[in-house]
Amino acid sequence: MKHIYEKTAKYTKYGSLFLVGIYIVLLIVFRDLMWNDYENHIAVGLTFFILYCSSFFFQQVAKKLPDEQQVDSNYYSADFPVQELNFQRDVSLIPLTYLVSGTGERLYKVTPTDEQPFRMKLTTLSIFKMGMFFPITYQLKTMDEKVVSTFTIQNKLKFMQIKVFEHNHTHVSTIVMSTISIKNRAIIFDANNEKLLQMEAKSMYGDIDVKDIDGHLLAAYRFGIFPYATHPVFEVQAMNVHVSLAHNLTHTERLTFTALFYYWTANQ
Repeated sequence: MKHIYEKTAKYTKYGSLFLVGIYIVLLIVFRDLMWNDYENHIAVGLTFFILYCSSFFFQQVAKKLPDEQQVDSNYYSADFPVQELNFQRDVSLIPLTYLVSGTGERLYKVTPTDEQPFRMKLTTLSIFKMGMFFPITYQLKTMDEKVVSTFTIQNKLKFMQIKVFEHNHTHVSTIVMSTISIKNRAIIFDANNEKLLQMEAKSMYGDIDVKDIDGHLLAAYRFGIFPYATHPVFEVQAMNVHVSLAHNLTHTERLTFTALFYYWTANQ
């Protein structure tokens, strides 16, 4: 998390200076039109002040935090032995999300695969990153770049489809969701297209429970509730995404729920 705050401070500072630079250029080019427009001067000045102060704030937060502990790659490996999913987005043009521990250490990361460089670059635009026009493949990797899983998101017009694969490209599950439903609904199939689970959320951004056919809770997400919110690492975050997982999940289920909740919470 210290890494994320440092990058936030850096890019916020650069953004504020870029804004001022562009505005000065516009003033020079369109001097007769803009020079006496005091309302724009005040608006740009306030925006610059807010952004620059924000960069200073995040830099101070980062300085107060201890350096991240080195992750034990023997434990947080391709076996993916997680019991919860704490998603934290990084400041990046290409989507980059970390799965972090309850104390803020980065354990895994999710990012578009670099095996499709053109599509990866297009994911800087929201309209492309969720597979609107062509499939987008994401990789779940350890912090030392070992691939744990891949999943491909594709909008098939009538429904959304997420295919989940092992690190060796073995297909393990398929998630199907309606594109027109106002609720989060999903059906999960195994590699042989046998139906495994069916789930429905109460609202688009509300609570989500994943239960098996016997009613046992497998995974749960509560909008706005984060068990580590008072920890110094997270207390300045506006939004934290936490998904609790049942302790007896299979490896395939953990990979599948990671892909599913990544998709469901990507825009929060």
